[in-house]
Amino acid sequence: MRGRIAAVALGALWSAAAAAQNIPGTWELTGIGGGSFSHTIFDLPQADVSTATTYEYGARLGYNLTWGVELEAAWTYAKPDLTASPTLPDGPSGTVGAVKTNTYELDGLFLLGDSRASFYVVIGAGATTFQPVISGVAATTTAEFSTSAGIGGKFWFSRNFGARIEGRWHFVTTSNTDAGFWCSSAGVCYVWASNFYNYPDASAGLTLRF
Repeated sequence: MRGRIAAVALGALWSAAAAAQNIPGTWELTGIGGGSFSHTIFDLPQADVSTATTYEYGARLGYNLTWGVELEAAWTYAKPDLTASPTLPDGPSGTVGAVKTNTYELDGLFLLGDSRASFYVVIGAGATTFQPVISGVAATTTAEFSTSAGIGGKFWFSRNFGARIEGRWHFVTTSNTDAGFWCSSAGVCYVWASNFYNYPDASAGLTLRF
């Protein structure tokens, strides 16, 4: 009897694992939209400059390695305004430009759930490009190493169609803070505020599995 009870218990655990959200060997394509939230990015002699909260969009292509592990390529685009807050009486204020931001990462998703819904932790690494659009500044596009970490959830309406929500915190390495990043003809230089530019975002999207 004890042996039968143990076998039933093991069978139930195995069935729960087999019913987990991922189907090994399948692909998932997700289109996402969401928001990228404000955070300080540059220091000026008379002001701090932050990226404004704005919308973002992107795509995710993932491959399910096992029932609980997914490997995913991710791209996200945002173009936040650059907003200056004066630190001295004669410092600039308001919107001084914008910065086009593309993030490319390879992510690992670690999931726990069933065939209808699951929770996951995501960790990623890759590169982020910055293309500032600032009046009077001849800025070039730069690429920096980036990482991210977050949590999310997946919800399936059928075997091949579902939805997803996610929140992440992004970390981007920057140039030496002692060096000017971009300078205008008037001698105003934009300098990274920190060796790590970091910001949160949140997104949601629809997923096709095939």
